[in-house]
Amino acid sequence: MVGLYENHHVHDNDSILKMVQPLKYAQRDIAANIAEAAACFLEAHLSPKSALLETTAPSPKQVKRTRGTKQPSNTSSSTVIGLRSELSSLGDMALDDKQTDDTAIDEKKADDDDDSARIAHIDEMRDWLLGKPLRLESGMYGPITAFVSYVALCVQAQRDKAGSTAGIRRLICPADKADYQPDDSDDKTRIDIGLCSMDFDDPAPTASMRTPYHKLLAVVEAKVHSGNFKEAWPQLYGYTRQMYQAQHNLSSAWGFAICGHEVRVCHFGNDVAVSSNPMNVTTPEGRRAFIELLVDWSMCEDFQLGRDPTIVHLPDLDCWQIECPDDTSRGIDTKPWRYYFNEVVCHADHLFGRHTRCFLATATEPTIGSPLVPTVVIKDAWAFAKRSISKDVRDETKMLKKIRATLGQHIKPEDDIIYPEIVVGGRVSFMSGRKRIEDNTKAMYQGSDLADRDPDRFRVHRRIVMSQIGKRLHTLESVDEFLTVVCDVMRCHNAIFEHCQILHRDISDNNILVIKQGGIARGLLIDFDCAIDTSIEKVGTTRPEMTGTLPFMSINNLSESNVTRTVLDDYESLLCLVCWLATLGIGISQHHREGKELEKLPIARWRKIPTGAIIEAKRDHFRTDDSLNTNIAAYFSCAKGSNGASDDPDKKMLTSFVTILRSILFDNASEGVGPECHGTSKIEVPRAKPSWLGTGAEFLSAIGQGALSSVRDKTVVINPFEKRVEKCDIIVKDLLVFIDGFWQFAMERQSNPKSASQEQVETAADDEDDDDGKDESDD
Repeated sequence: MVGLYENHHVHDNDSILKMVQPLKYAQRDIAANIAEAAACFLEAHLSPKSALLETTAPSPKQVKRTRGTKQPSNTSSSTVIGLRSELSSLGDMALDDKQTDDTAIDEKKADDDDDSARIAHIDEMRDWLLGKPLRLESGMYGPITAFVSYVALCVQAQRDKAGSTAGIRRLICPADKADYQPDDSDDKTRIDIGLCSMDFDDPAPTASMRTPYHKLLAVVEAKVHSGNFKEAWPQLYGYTRQMYQAQHNLSSAWGFAICGHEVRVCHFGNDVAVSSNPMNVTTPEGRRAFIELLVDWSMCEDFQLGRDPTIVHLPDLDCWQIECPDDTSRGIDTKPWRYYFNEVVCHADHLFGRHTRCFLATATEPTIGSPLVPTVVIKDAWAFAKRSISKDVRDETKMLKKIRATLGQHIKPEDDIIYPEIVVGGRVSFMSGRKRIEDNTKAMYQGSDLADRDPDRFRVHRRIVMSQIGKRLHTLESVDEFLTVVCDVMRCHNAIFEHCQILHRDISDNNILVIKQGGIARGLLIDFDCAIDTSIEKVGTTRPEMTGTLPFMSINNLSESNVTRTVLDDYESLLCLVCWLATLGIGISQHHREGKELEKLPIARWRKIPTGAIIEAKRDHFRTDDSLNTNIAAYFSCAKGSNGASDDPDKKMLTSFVTILRSILFDNASEGVGPECHGTSKIEVPRAKPSWLGTGAEFLSAIGQGALSSVRDKTVVINPFEKRVEKCDIIVKDLLVFIDGFWQFAMERQSNPKSASQEQVETAADDEDDDDGKDESDD
């Protein structure tokens, strides 16, 4: 994983520490005072010789921040439960002090108890802070959690004195356990230390609780030696990916890699991980920098820690409240629409990227005891965009509203075409103080030198509400349903391109939903993040770019060539998609292959980087019908209980579908489409055709027999992908006839499953009769 993500990692950038400083200057002064007092107390009691020294908090004028300074490089653990008990007792004493006329002796006793709790944590981390060698990784857990707990006690003490006016929003505490597997983990990995955000009215956790990913603020990966950061980062990447998957309201994430006596904090955005210089805890400067960071985390706003303030959990109703904007009819300062959800159908399961999530929601506010009935689906994603909404020509919200308005006029009920229908949508914004802020990467990186980075990497947080609720492809029950769905999608694709001039450019399994209408499975094309409006942005006028999902990308797309991307590329993606899913297994009636089994098949080459290897594999597999059948269709999954024979009805139908689709795409024989449009690789032809060379089949035969070698110096290279663009309209007409025909066929089989089953039996019987006839004649 380190090789996969290392190009996305920026090291030694301390500007990320400024991202979590309190936004108000008055609160920065309070944070500075708390950090200074905590650092002074720690230094005074760290050395055995100075254990009896006393310390007092300095005035704001005496405070000097050390933030941004590069630091020199060189068990029982405190838990959230134990810390909660300590904080509770200290809080009770502070409350009693306010309500009664305490004597000087009582105040001295309270201060002594406060000091004792902090000194106990200092004793636990003393050896670590004084630079003593570490032998075991587990030996680091106690000192690290003690450090975090110590800072939390210092923050709590200030909160008890000043109350809510101190601007302290939370306490940063270690999780109850160290070296454990979170309950909601999707693998067997164990995290070293989890950090939690504890509100002041949170109930104390139970002693048996293993804090799950969905409740963690950050994960700490610990290594014994200071040179082990290269080993620590891959593990931290994996833990952070799980946090994205588990937390619905996580826009960006934080984590720590602590190797030996060096602490590095890391921020994870959509495209890059940025880590700080090491904070060496064996030096006063390093200890103070670590303290300042934890204090800032206690006082900054939720969005600075990566929490989306527009998604709020409502524990009494056991659901989430989410705000949804509407860019066209309402301004950024207008209160957004509110929806409610408790079901997530798509999680953000990648470390980098758009972090797309989908929620099933309703606009009706639920009540206690009443079930939440979804009426819409909400898509939440971080997409590339232009900073100005008016200049953002690839805004998915705009495209969907154009589709709704245009197809609403052109598509008639008898056309029976299902297309996406948007309700509201736009760029997410949130309140910070009295100001509403657009949620984008500039806001995410505010305070750091990353806020105004490459404009081509600018992302906005976009949220779209759709009226149709569908399910994923894996919920399909049969091959008939699958073929109906994919044909539905391409019929919709054609209507959108014909009437709206919008090219989708990302046909994949994640971008197709299944909708049931009267018990019949239908297909819905979604996710226009990669689409372009060709009426605004002419295809081929921009620099080549690779968009889509790796196994389903067309050869032209993977090549990032200058050849214009057209509808043909999306049909090639459909071919890849059907081949891929037919190999894995479609519907509950078919055998499904696991990852290890798939790796043994030729199609596994479609997802192995570098992309050049994928290109060569697809050129070979799509070269002829025979190569497709030998390398791909021969491995299509069969119905459960079958012997895997080639006459398996489902396998036979899928093979026919992909064979015909391949032939129309790469070997189209329609009038006007010449042999120069055929094939998957560039070919060499003579500049002037010799008299001995015929046309059509003779032309291809001559090429295959090497007859052009004698005129090699007079040849020209022809790219069939480029030539097919010139004949795109002709080829697309053939594709539409094929798709419409297969759609009607699959719909009929869904509507009359008994007839379809009988047809399969009769077809099988006919095949057996034919075989018997052949045997007799051979005898």
